[in-house]
Order: sequence, then C-alpha cells, then structure tokens
Amino acid sequence: MDLRSIMGIYILGRCMCKMVTLKDVAKSAGVHPSVVSRVVNNDDGLHIKEDTRRRILDTIKELNYRPNQSARNLKKNETKMLGMVIPDFSNPVYASIIHGAEDQAAMENYNLLVYSMKQKGLKKNYFSHLLEDRIDGLLIANSESDDTEILELQKTNKPFVLVNRLINGINNYVVLNDELGGKLATKHLTELGHKRIAHITGPLFTGTGLRRFQGYRQGLREADIEFNSSHVQESEYTVESGYASMQKLLNLPELPTAIFASNIMICLGAMRAIYDKGLSIPEDISIVGIHDTFFGSSLFPSLTTVKMPLYEMGAESVKKLIASIKGDERENGQGLTIKEASLIVRDSTRELD
Repeated sequence: MDLRSIMGIYILGRCMCKMVTLKDVAKSAGVHPSVVSRVVNNDDGLHIKEDTRRRILDTIKELNYRPNQSARNLKKNETKMLGMVIPDFSNPVYASIIHGAEDQAAMENYNLLVYSMKQKGLKKNYFSHLLEDRIDGLLIANSESDDTEILELQKTNKPFVLVNRLINGINNYVVLNDELGGKLATKHLTELGHKRIAHITGPLFTGTGLRRFQGYRQGLREADIEFNSSHVQESEYTVESGYASMQKLLNLPELPTAIFASNIMICLGAMRAIYDKGLSIPEDISIVGIHDTFFGSSLFPSLTTVKMPLYEMGAESVKKLIASIKGDERENGQGLTIKEASLIVRDSTRELD
C-alpha cells in the first residue's frame, strides 16, 4: 500500500467524524486546495493533467465531499434566493403564479421566498427593506401598492420585476393579455344572445382591472351593443366586494341577463348575491369569470371562465429576474406580455331562449 492510499484511509476515517473540507480533499489528492476549488467550479482556465483531475474527482467521491454552497454564494455575493411579494395567501389566483415561479427557480438552482403584503403593516419602504434582506432579486406581484415606493426601487442596486402590473417608467415586467381575456368573456355572452351584459370590474386604477374593462367595451362594440354605464360596477378583488357590487346590479330596474366578473374572487361573491336574491344561475343570470382556478369545475353550476396563463407568467417572471441578476442587458427594459388566453365553457352560462 502506497503512502497516498494510507493518507486517504487516514483522512477518510477522520472525516467520518466531521464534515469533509476542501483542504481534506486537497491533502488526500496531494494537490493545493486552490486546484481542488477550481476543479469543483469547472474552471476552464485551469490547465492540469487529466490523471490529476481524475484523481481529484475520485477523491471527492471517495470522501463524499460536498461543497459549502452558502460559502460559495457568499464569495460571489449571491444568496441564490429570490423574493416574491403577493397581496395575500388567501387568493387562489396566486397559487398558480407561485407554482410557476417556484418551478422555474428550482430549475435554475434558486430558491423562492414568498412574502404577503399583509406582512407590510405600517412599515415604510417595504420593498426596499426586502431587497436589503438575503435575496438576489424581487418579484412584485401586487397590483394595489403605491407606485411611488416601487419607483424608488430603481435607485437600488438589486433587480426587480413587476408581475401582472404596469407602472410608467418601469419596463422590466411580465403581464397577461387582460384585454383579450375581457373580450373573450364578453364575446361568449354576446354570442349566446345576451345584450344586457353587466361587468363587475377590478379596481380601475390597476392595469388588470382597466384592461379587462377595455376588453369588455371592445366585446360590446363588436356585437353592436350600446355601452350602458349603469351596467358597470367597480369592485376590489375580493368576495365581499364582488357581493356588494352584484347587489347594486340586482337593484337595477331592469336586471342584466349576464355578468362578466373581472376575477374569480369577485365571481364567487356575485354568485352568492344572485342566490341570496332567490335567482338561479344560469336560468336567470349567466355568469363568466376571469381565471380558471382548481375549484371552478367543482362549483354548482360549474363555472365558465377565461383561463389566463398564470403558471407561465410566474415562470417567465423568474427567467427575466435571473437574467437581470446575471446582467443580461437584453432583458433590462424589455417588458413581456404573454398573449394567450382561452375560454372554458361550463354550466354557468346559457343561450337565451
């Protein structure tokens, strides 16, 4: 048995009692620790004999050496952590966005931390505070926060991407084709023969709410249906606000025959208000909502929806953020609109007799 084998057995026995270090590998392989480090990091500039490289790799395997990822990230001034801010965890729409973001982050060896705006409380400069934390970049998937605070983030050195929202002056964003979604929902109802089509919008100071409202207007125009402002109620993206807005529509002298709700939470509230009024869906009023969540098909009646690519938006947002972290100039200042949207017809809408 040669000296190197004896040394390897000695180090292996010693390392069984503690974590194996890079120096342990170097000592066993008979090379300098810097050489082991460059082999581990696949340094193309390292010129060593192939048998030396193989000896180092064999030693790494023999000693079951695991590089200290935290130390490597710290050396590169990276944490491999991404942050994501959503309004709250109770909205099922964000589950799909988070799923897409999390899967894409994992594919690129990043972890995802998700924060709720409810954690903000009375904190000022909430987003800046998060960027100062142990994350490499931030996804902002909240449509109702103050634009001014987000604009201030441009003064920081860390990248961020807007998800499902637009702000003048910020071009690093990923959004959906909300206007198409609103148009598809309205067109479906007009093709069923409805003319008194009401729309419960999202907050009209948000891009999503405004663009879906514009799609609604476009759908009416294409069907030669005159716009009636009394058929429009603005709502927050909550069940409670959807319920209150639907109650106002139900108090109109002439009831609408169909409702287009701007998101699934509004839709749930509107459906409850219709039932509480003693009316039926779709016999008395048809209803269609934006976002095809996992429970849409399980409602009674099953809900006609416009499916928006939420998972894809989450994934694309992470791609854009990581590209920005890595300094890819092609991604900076280049917004992305995912154009797809599709109608899923179920039992909550019917053709007028």
